[in-house]
Amino acid sequence: MKKILLITGVLIGIFFSLWDSMTSYADTAPIDDEIGIEIISWPFFIKKTIIYMVIGGLTGFLTGFIIHKLIRSEKKVIFLNLKKLNSK
Repeated sequence: MKKILLITGVLIGIFFSLWDSMTSYADTAPIDDEIGIEIISWPFFIKKTIIYMVIGGLTGFLTGFIIHKLIRSEKKVIFLNLKKLNSK
């Protein structure tokens, strides 16, 4: 599950970078210009994409980590409650 969330976060980072490139040019583009990705500087676009991928991957990893901890703690609570019931 952690790998799926990590990969999903990276993909969301890539898609957000593409969406950001499309919308950043939209406010200054001429009216007759077609909609699409307008990349002014490729090195900047690549750096921005890598940063978004890292942020998305870390977010996915942290989400998986928190879910794993919650599931583990819930199992521990259930186990302790069963142990108390059996000792009575």
